Amino acid sequence: MSTMRRATSSITPRQLEVLSHISRRDRWSVGEVASALGVSSAAATKAIVRLERKGLVTRNVDMMDRRCVNVRITRAGNDVVQRVPGRV
Repeated sequence: MSTMRRATSSITPRQLEVLSHISRRDRWSVGEVASALGVSSAAATKAIVRLERKGLVTRNVDMMDRRCVNVRITRAGNDVVQRVPGRV
C-alpha cells in the first residue's frame, strides 16, 4: 500500500478538518489552529502531533518567540486534502 493511501485511510474526520484548515495558508500557530476550530490548545496539539507522525504537517519553534510553535502542511498533507472528495 502506498504512503498516500495509508495516510488517507488512517486519517480521522477530525484530523482531516484540522488538515483542511492548515492547508488554507502557509503557516499557523497551534493557538490559531485551536481558535479556528473552537478547541483547546491541548486538543489542537494532540491532533497536530498525530498528523505530524503521519508526515502530513511539520511543527517548528518560532525563532522570534520560542514559546510559539508554527505548523505547516507538507506536500503529502496537501495531496490528502486535494484527493478527499467534498473537502471540509
